[in-house]
Amino acid sequence: MKGCIRQFTRFPQVLALVAVIILVPVRPGFCQSTAANRAGMGDILHELAPDDAPPASLKLKPTEKARAIRLLLAAKREESGWHKQLAIYLLATLGQDYERNRDALLRAWAKVGDDGTMALVIQLYEQGHEELLQPLLARYDGWNAATSEGLGTFYGDLMAKNPQDFLAVLATFPPRRQLYLCTSAGEADGGGMNPKTERRVLSNLKAIGGEVADRCASGVRAGNRSANEANQEEQKGIQNEQKKK
Repeated sequence: MKGCIRQFTRFPQVLALVAVIILVPVRPGFCQSTAANRAGMGDILHELAPDDAPPASLKLKPTEKARAIRLLLAAKREESGWHKQLAIYLLATLGQDYERNRDALLRAWAKVGDDGTMALVIQLYEQGHEELLQPLLARYDGWNAATSEGLGTFYGDLMAKNPQDFLAVLATFPPRRQLYLCTSAGEADGGGMNPKTERRVLSNLKAIGGEVADRCASGVRAGNRSANEANQEEQKGIQNEQKKK
């Protein structure tokens, strides 16, 4: 032991550091407080988004909202992946620094490109944030199957419910892109529009009229027809395989 002490005395800085570590008091409850904060972050996500499913809207009392924002800000800093995106979405839904959180969500969608993030953007749009329709139309690329199917269905549903808004944003794109997007709406999730939706969409577009609406109607018909033909071919293939067995 004496040998060890003699070794340390050669390095007074080390002894000083050890003394500081030993003598500096730990703030009472610090570890417990940190653990409680981390637990609170998880609790608020589970509370506001049970089973990790984002709510379409939130109505909280002022005290509840203040608590939720405090914990969600901590979750946004500390969490990663889907939980981080949920925290960002929930903050935007609560109106906390909306534009910054909206843009963070759009960046995450551009980077990750999955249908879960897309659904968060769609839900923000449906809360009344109309500026999000432009990126929702611009983002469609036809490569990511899950995203493409979700967007195609979203376009078709929007044309059935609110065709004027859809066409107003659609008109800002080149004609070729307009046709492409409306064709994807006709394809929907790959199985085509259901007959009721198709009839309503085509009726809406006819009533509105004009070059953009007519072009979109052509795309919807073409996409729906293509999807139906693909489904028929798939069914034939399944039947042939069954006959071989």
